[in-house]
Amino acid sequence: MDDQTRLAEIRRTTRRRFGFAAVTLVLYFSFVLNWTSASDFLGQRIGDSAITGSLVLFVAIILIGLVLEVIFLRVERNADRQH
Repeated sequence: MDDQTRLAEIRRTTRRRFGFAAVTLVLYFSFVLNWTSASDFLGQRIGDSAITGSLVLFVAIILIGLVLEVIFLRVERNADRQH
């Protein structure tokens, strides 16, 4: 593998990692919605349970982050196999 090919691969991997990090940060910062006036519905309980919309949002952010991590790792593994 020559230097140009290796450099292109490193750049591609770095772009993917920064993209993944950006999406993850946007998801985590979306939790700030709990403290805005537009998100009053998040403070309400769901049905008769003790679960609030805020808790559902928090769990959803974690689960989406985990799914994105798995997708990212699979894309990296497939890219490594191709090169």
